[in-house]
Amino acid sequence: VSEQLILYQHMDWENTGWTAEDSFTFTVSSPPAALGPEEFHITISYEINEPGRQSRLLANTGAVVKEGDKVLIDQSKLDASNLLLKLPESQRSSYEIWFQVTSLPHHGTLMVGERNITKRKPNFSQYIINKFGVTYLHDDSESLADNFTFAIWPNEKGKSTMKPEADFLEEMFNITITPINDQAPELKTKGLRLQVLQGSRLVLGPENLKVEDLDSPPEEIRYVIIRDPNNGFLAMAHHPHIPVHRFTQADIDNSQVWFIQDGSPSSGAFYFSVTDGQHCPLYKLFQLDVIPISLVNLADLLLPQGQTSVTITSAHLSAVTNGRSPHITYKIMWPLQHGHLLTEDQAVVSFGQEDLNLGKLSYHMTNLTASEDQLQFSLLTSESKLTGQTLCIRVQPLLRVVSNLTVANRAAHQLTRKDLDATELANRTNSDPKFEVTEPPVHSRLVRRVGRDTALEVGYGPRTAGARANLTGPNSLNDSFTFLLRADHVQPATACLPFTIVPPDPFLLQAFTPDVSFLVTDNLVTIGLSQEKPVVSSGPTTQTGTLGKLTQTRWPEAAPWGRQSGEEPTLDVTASPTRVIWSPDTTRASPGAPTQPRESSHPLMVITPLTVALFLLIVTVVASCVWLLGQKAEQAKPLIKPQINLEPPTAGPRPERSTTVPAVTVTPLLRSSGSPPVSLFRAPQCERMEKSPASEPAGRCAPWETWVNLDPDMVTLCRQTNPALKHDQYWV
Repeated sequence: VSEQLILYQHMDWENTGWTAEDSFTFTVSSPPAALGPEEFHITISYEINEPGRQSRLLANTGAVVKEGDKVLIDQSKLDASNLLLKLPESQRSSYEIWFQVTSLPHHGTLMVGERNITKRKPNFSQYIINKFGVTYLHDDSESLADNFTFAIWPNEKGKSTMKPEADFLEEMFNITITPINDQAPELKTKGLRLQVLQGSRLVLGPENLKVEDLDSPPEEIRYVIIRDPNNGFLAMAHHPHIPVHRFTQADIDNSQVWFIQDGSPSSGAFYFSVTDGQHCPLYKLFQLDVIPISLVNLADLLLPQGQTSVTITSAHLSAVTNGRSPHITYKIMWPLQHGHLLTEDQAVVSFGQEDLNLGKLSYHMTNLTASEDQLQFSLLTSESKLTGQTLCIRVQPLLRVVSNLTVANRAAHQLTRKDLDATELANRTNSDPKFEVTEPPVHSRLVRRVGRDTALEVGYGPRTAGARANLTGPNSLNDSFTFLLRADHVQPATACLPFTIVPPDPFLLQAFTPDVSFLVTDNLVTIGLSQEKPVVSSGPTTQTGTLGKLTQTRWPEAAPWGRQSGEEPTLDVTASPTRVIWSPDTTRASPGAPTQPRESSHPLMVITPLTVALFLLIVTVVASCVWLLGQKAEQAKPLIKPQINLEPPTAGPRPERSTTVPAVTVTPLLRSSGSPPVSLFRAPQCERMEKSPASEPAGRCAPWETWVNLDPDMVTLCRQTNPALKHDQYWV
């Protein structure tokens, strides 16, 4: 009894029921003493949870399956027929046990024959298990365990197999997956390289060397050093002086592998293999780079504009060594172009780290026309050398630049003092600072405003930034331009103005309904009237138009910069008596805003023929005008008849005129037979006509000083410019 050799085994469980009692009587004797008969009671029940047994079913042993294989769950593994013992013996034959899977397996599938057990059809009976069994199929993943949960209850035969709300048991069936080593180790580290300071030691961690195997733990991934490094050795953390040639991935993950550098300045490498014991090993080369000296600080040196010297400290230059050679020397490899280095008022070509730490070294600029300089140097110790280093020296502009500048797309933005403020530089130098653009913006352009001089005004020389980005949608676009800031007696400084191009706000254009025909000439924009949509063209062109009542309309796709494609707009010369629309360039013009020149994207081979053709056209027009003036001098009769009746021939009621608008009688021009109507005005001669419109801004047109076939009284009534219309005014 003390050795736990006496067991009680329950027999005839089918006739026992869900719960039963049993007992046996025994006596104890130890001569000469004896103990009378005693009774030992035993309770038999499926409700009792024994150690190591959590199921109340007759069988719920679980199953074992290989990775990617299947296993049959039969009556020996899952048997819940003992639930019928809860029922009276007379009712047991009319009930059967049903299962409902409440939680499907995570890494496999349950099948009854050819049918999968799903959430929509989760039921099967104990009869199916006894006769056919339930199959579990693993999905060939790298999982090591799986399970599914089910509910069981006695269900009366012939009735619906719905799980009751009470009186049911719920248990879990566990499945153990035996892994198969079918995955080879995979190297995850891209660059097998480690940088170590000369004479020091460094941990070889998983960020330097990492091999993964989905079906093997890190302890089973073994490394073997085939060729040792020539500038040190690998050791374990607990024995740093003993070289090792074998270790595992778990040792690397736990930071147990170290590389001990032997102090030599040369770099090295070691050759190794790695395997999981089942697949062919991987052979790799691991590089070990030795850094004899390290430059920890290398920042640009900024020389304020107007000053000629600045101190160089350890914040600009700083280096560290391995400790064996603490003395660091900086040697200038190439002479400075625009200045020199001084230490205690003495020019030097080499200096030490102590000079930088104590602030003894300074740079003096001698060439005040330069905006930057370069210090090319090498670092030297007694054991190592670091070459090819450069310290950039730049002149810091004495300028305040606006932050977060935004410019509307296809609009002009005047640069003012708020954008670029060089007031302090102007006061110090008593001069007018100049801005010289060295790198123009990519998506916009800079132009000087027409009609303004270059004297100091608001922004030190008025310039206009116009954004011409190909911007669609609500997105913004970043742009910038770089310039040199110059002033008298100081160095120039390079600066940059960044800005953001944002979508523009919609704007309105002017349109009116014409009543009386008129003629328009403009050197920048010409309005073409046709029965199609109006087309805008540039250049000196004459076109017939009409005037009428002024109204407001929206121009849906207007852009103040014109088209950006390679095509130039053409002119439709078909006159329309009903409507004229002013182009966006004319409607948005204001007395205080500059006229923007057009940019042409035509190549030179297209511009040259067009220029020649335009010149020939001008010569032809001028010759025609001279000939017409000669014809006018020969003719003595007037062009306008003394009296012309403009009333309609039929009598009728005269239309009532407004008292606020005076009646105006229009005298029509005479037309010669067989010839088209003569234009009221001749195209004006524009300034800079010989220059290409793509390279020079359009000049102002000369006044209308030449008249063709007009009565002298009519000439006096004509205006050279079109004034802005006010309320209740119209053209006559």
